[in-house]
Amino acid sequence: MKIYFRKQKGELFAKSVKFKYPRQVKSVRTNSSSQNYKEVTEINRNLTLVIDELNRLTKPIEATEVDVKQKILSDLRHLEKVVSSKIAEIEADLEKLK
Repeated sequence: MKIYFRKQKGELFAKSVKFKYPRQVKSVRTNSSSQNYKEVTEINRNLTLVIDELNRLTKPIEATEVDVKQKILSDLRHLEKVVSSKIAEIEADLEKLK
């Protein structure tokens, strides 16, 4: 796993860090009645824990209903400004034609 950091100009820290998590090898019995074993590899448990932690840390904070309402109102106000300025622009163009 390789993690990249956002590095500011002049910082001495590394841009990235690499971690190695080798796959785990397990011996699994192929048949319950026989003594034959088969080697099976699976993802390292520590790697799954690290990925879960990184996902939790980098996940954006979920918006609450109030935030969604505020965003909709903000978008609506912006749309009103755009439409009114466009109407004023069209009216000015009409006045030039008279």
